[in-house]
Amino acid sequence: MHQLRRELYARYLEALTNTDSELQLLAIRQQAPVDEADVRAAWRSHSLLSLNYEITLVAPTPVADAADTAYRSLRAMRNVIATTEVTIGNPGTPENNAPGAAEWQRVHRTYIDALAALRSAMRANIGNSQGT
Repeated sequence: MHQLRRELYARYLEALTNTDSELQLLAIRQQAPVDEADVRAAWRSHSLLSLNYEITLVAPTPVADAADTAYRSLRAMRNVIATTEVTIGNPGTPENNAPGAAEWQRVHRTYIDALAALRSAMRANIGNSQGT
C-alpha cells in the first residue's frame, strides 16, 4: 500500500503542477479571459479529477482532504483565468500593478498554499507508513 500511495501521490502532484503550468501559459499567451475551450482542454489533459477520486479511495482522510482542497484551489484559478481579465505576474514586478494582478495573486497564492499543505500531508503519510 505504501508504494501504491507514493506513486499515486507523485502522479497527482505532477498532474496538478502540469495543469497549473498549462493554465498560466494560456493566460500569458492569450488575452484574458482565456478562451473557455482552451482552458477546458488544458484542464482535462492531466486526469486531475480521476486522480483526485483515486486518492480519496486509498489515502487517509488528511491527505484526501488536502488533495481535494488543492484540486478546488486550482479549479478556482482555472475559473478566474477563463472569466476575468487577469495579469500573470509576481509580487514586486512591474506587472504587479496591471489590471487583474491582485486577483491573479490571490487565486494563485491560495493554490500554492493548498499545494504546500498537500505535499506536507503526503510526506507525513508516507513517512508514517514505512513498510506497509
